[in-house]
Amino acid sequence: MLRKTQRVLVIDDAPGNLEILSDLMSDECEVLCALNGYDGAELALIEQPDLILLDVMMPEMDGYEVCLKLKGDSRTRGIPIIFVTAMDQEEDEARGLEMGAVDYITKPINLPIVRARVRNHLELRRTEVTLYEQTAALHQEVAEHRAARALLQRQQEELEALNRGLEERVAAEVTQSREKDQALMQQAKMAAIGKLAAGVAHEINNPMAYISGNLNILSKYFDKMVRFDRMIREIAYSDTAEPMLRDAIVQGRVLLDMEHILGDGVELISESCDGAERVRKIVLALKSFSRVDMQEKEFVEISDCVENALNMCYNELSGVATIRKEYEPTPALFCNTGELNQVFLNLLVNAEQALHAPGEITIRCWHDDAFVNASVSDTGTGIPKDIRERIFEPFFTTKDIGKGTGLGLSVSHGIIRKHQGELLVESIVGQGSTFTVKIPRTDVAPA
Repeated sequence: MLRKTQRVLVIDDAPGNLEILSDLMSDECEVLCALNGYDGAELALIEQPDLILLDVMMPEMDGYEVCLKLKGDSRTRGIPIIFVTAMDQEEDEARGLEMGAVDYITKPINLPIVRARVRNHLELRRTEVTLYEQTAALHQEVAEHRAARALLQRQQEELEALNRGLEERVAAEVTQSREKDQALMQQAKMAAIGKLAAGVAHEINNPMAYISGNLNILSKYFDKMVRFDRMIREIAYSDTAEPMLRDAIVQGRVLLDMEHILGDGVELISESCDGAERVRKIVLALKSFSRVDMQEKEFVEISDCVENALNMCYNELSGVATIRKEYEPTPALFCNTGELNQVFLNLLVNAEQALHAPGEITIRCWHDDAFVNASVSDTGTGIPKDIRERIFEPFFTTKDIGKGTGLGLSVSHGIIRKHQGELLVESIVGQGSTFTVKIPRTDVAPA
C-alpha cells in the first residue's frame, strides 16, 4: 500500500554526507541512514524504502557489493538505487548501471540536481505503486462485465490509453534528461503495463473457464436437439405416419421457426466457442507479457524448441505452407525451454499469417563462435520499412481487429533479451521476411 510519506535510505560511511543528504530531503520524505554496507542492506530489507542513495567506496562491503546483494534478493530487487560517489570514470558509471542502478551521481554533488533527481525517481516509484493499486481496483470492474469479449476489448483500450499517457510523459521528460533517463522511463512504463496485464489476465481466467465449459456442454446438447428434430421429421414423413401427426409436426416446426432456430443456433454456438478460444489465447499472451508463468532453466538444443513449436501449430501450417528445415548440430543452451518454445511459436504463426497464398517457410539452426542461432523465413508480403521499427512495441499490430493482440513479437523480444540475446528482422516487401534469434553460447566463456 502506498505510504503517505515516502522513505529514502542513504548508505554512506561519511557522517557528513549523511547529514547533508538528510537535510536536503527531510522536508519532502522520511530519511533513513546507514554508515556501512552491511547495516544498509539489512535496513533496506526491513524498512523497504522507496529509494536508496548508495556510496561506492566503503570499507568491508562496498556499494557495488550492496547493490548486487539487494538486486539478488526478490524482496529488495525492485527498490531503485542511485549511486552517489566520487568515482567519476565512465567505466565506474557503466558498471553501476549494469548492476541495476537507475542513476549515477558523482561527488562533489550539486544539491539542486540531487534534489531534482530524487524527486523524479520518487515520483516514478509512487506512480508504479499507484498503478499496481489501480490494477487491484480493476479486478472488481472485471467481475461486473457481462461478456468476456467486451471486457477484453475495454481493458485493451484502457491499456492502450495508459501506454499513450506514459509515452507522452516519457516524451516530455526526454528533453530534460540524459539518455540513461530515457531508458529508465521505458523500464517503468513496461513494468506498469506488465503488472496491469497480469491482473487483467488473472481476473479473466476464472469466468472464461466457466464460459468455455458451458459452451462445450451447450454444443453437445444442441447437437442432440438437431438429431432429435431429424428423427421427428423422419417419423413424420415415413410411409406409416398418420396424416394428422405429420401435419401437426410440420405446422409446429413452422410455428416455432425450428428450421431457423436450429440452423442459426449451431452457428451462434460455434462463433461463441471461437470467441472463447480467442479470449483464452489473448489471456495467455497477457500472462506471458507480464512474466507470470516462469519456469526453471535447463539444457536444451534450440532445434528441439523449434520442433516443439512446430508440433503446436501444425494444424495452422498444414495446407498453407511448405516447411523446409535446415538444422545443423548446435551446442545445448542453458535456458528457459518454455519461453523459447513461445518465441518460435509466435514467429511461426506470424510467418503463416504473412502467407496470403500457399508459400514456403524455411527454418534454419546453426552456431558460430559466440552464438547459437535460429531463423524463421517466409515468402509472404514482407514488412514495410515505415513500420519495421515498431513491430516490437507492445500492442502494435497491422492485423485486422480480432486477429492480433500486438503482444507476440513484443513478448518474444523481451524473452530473447532476458536470455542476453537478440531478435533481428530482415524484410523485403513482396518477397518475405526473416526473423533471426541469436542467443549467446553457454558452453564457452563469455568474451
